[in-house]
Amino acid sequence: MKKTMIVILAVLLALALVVTAVLSINIELNLRIRRWAQELPIMGAYETYELAPQVVYLGEEGVFVEPYTEDLLRINGETGKTHFNAYWLWDSLYTHHYDDVKGQTNVVGPEHFITISDQGEVTVDDVPESVQIIPVHLEENTFLPYEDLAALDVFDSLGIRLQEETTSGHVIFSNDYLPYQQLELEPGQLVFEDVELMNDYRDKRLSLETYIEWQDMREPTWILEESLGGPATAFVSGEEQITVVTEKGTIGVIRETEDRLAAMEIIQTARLPEWQPPLDRPIMMVWEAVYGRNPDVDTLPDMPGVNVVSPTWYGLRDEEGNVSSMVSNAYIGWARDNGYQIWALVSNEFDIDRTHAFLKSADARERFIDEMISEALTHGYEGINVDFEHIYMADRDRLTHFINELAWAMKQHDLILSMDVTIMGGSDNWSKCYDHEYLGKIVDYLMIMTYDEHWASSPISGPVASYNWVEQSMTQLTQVVDPDRLVLGLPFYTRVWREQPSTDQADSMVNRSSAIGMEAQANFIENNDLNVFWDEESKLYYAAFIDGEDLVKIWVENAETLSIRAGLVNELGMAGIAGWQRSFAADDVWPALRDVVFRNAD
Repeated sequence: MKKTMIVILAVLLALALVVTAVLSINIELNLRIRRWAQELPIMGAYETYELAPQVVYLGEEGVFVEPYTEDLLRINGETGKTHFNAYWLWDSLYTHHYDDVKGQTNVVGPEHFITISDQGEVTVDDVPESVQIIPVHLEENTFLPYEDLAALDVFDSLGIRLQEETTSGHVIFSNDYLPYQQLELEPGQLVFEDVELMNDYRDKRLSLETYIEWQDMREPTWILEESLGGPATAFVSGEEQITVVTEKGTIGVIRETEDRLAAMEIIQTARLPEWQPPLDRPIMMVWEAVYGRNPDVDTLPDMPGVNVVSPTWYGLRDEEGNVSSMVSNAYIGWARDNGYQIWALVSNEFDIDRTHAFLKSADARERFIDEMISEALTHGYEGINVDFEHIYMADRDRLTHFINELAWAMKQHDLILSMDVTIMGGSDNWSKCYDHEYLGKIVDYLMIMTYDEHWASSPISGPVASYNWVEQSMTQLTQVVDPDRLVLGLPFYTRVWREQPSTDQADSMVNRSSAIGMEAQANFIENNDLNVFWDEESKLYYAAFIDGEDLVKIWVENAETLSIRAGLVNELGMAGIAGWQRSFAADDVWPALRDVVFRNAD
């Protein structure tokens, strides 16, 4: 008996070795056995399960799961309404802001201005509505009831859509303004919760191991859905996966393949409002800096090529939205006599805390906007130039919403809206506080202040605006903003730098600087008998000398250097240029810039 058992074991071992050898050599047989084993009833091929219901939004880049899902589902059950995050309207260019003191939510976009009180009172474009809409506020988020909003005549312009007839339990929103792609799923296509489960399934069926792990084979494959075939919204989400949203509302992943990528079809393209440039010619604007008093118009020079002037007449006086004014009727008459458009500048006076309080108040914003519109209509300005600088990074979305409110009001009167912003990057409160891409869809023109590469208190000396720095910055902006809306800001000034060795830090210099215009620059060069030479790296002229204990440096701006940078307007297809500021410029600057800016104009 014992001998018989030994023989049987030996035979089994030999068979195992033979099977292993065969499966090692015959890969096709290996895979066929695995697939056959997976189909056996005893193996429990698939087990379908459902995820807990979620409130989700189909964004441009993928599926966004609402963090307040549990609260919303509870609120939906209590109210019988389906709530969505008002932030999702941003993809339709409708921004919102909730004034918790007033208890009012403002929703504004290209076509309409909607106010919603916490008590449910609604106005659309200043007209009261009979529909009652009661928002829900959870911390910093505002949620609106879809069914009530859908009762408004203007609802279609908002773009938000609720996916109907889903059986997954998920509450799924999409947006008519976003581009979506669709993939036709094959019958029997398995949809997995995540990549890990999808890869586990692949390993069971496709592993080329030389033996079959029967225990693993017996474990069921966990799936969210075995598709009967049909269309699914699809997002290429990386990691060799495609995220799909099926007709049932199942949200999961399938494997990315070349065939599936090729089969994806665009079913909806972005349908943002059409925009036409307000000016049918290149912009050549100059700012008129008005501080203590307005200039004597009899002393103002001819400025060939200039077609827009922007006097700095207005400022945010207080957090209630009142506006200070230094308007000059004489200057207005001079501008009209010379055929210039006037885009009056209004600033926040760079007061970061005043601006913060102002942006949070719906009444303050309304007062400011009404006053600026009134000034424009009273004095006949063609536009308004907004120069809000030094903003808390936390107020970034509030600033964007305010500009959207202003843009809507100005469109009602065919006024041009431009806004001064820095380049992208930089510090939080001076650069990153601007949502360049979004603002570039709201305003008519973004005036890019491509100067102060090295600012007044810069730790190292350098040019105000070197060519490479400007070119890289503007090229980056053209990737996210329509170049037809971009205006290149040019400095008509430079800085004189004075350096001394630091007495506190090894191998470093202490810098001081002062800004000077072109006339003062010419006098400075002459008085110091400077040898000015060309700096190819910055594409500026340069000079340096020793003055007592100071090493003095200057990068020289003139008609030639400004013209070189102005050439980027044609190279990048931008709308034009704007110069800061008029009184800093030399007389030869105007014709030189005109010849460059209007080179390709009809």
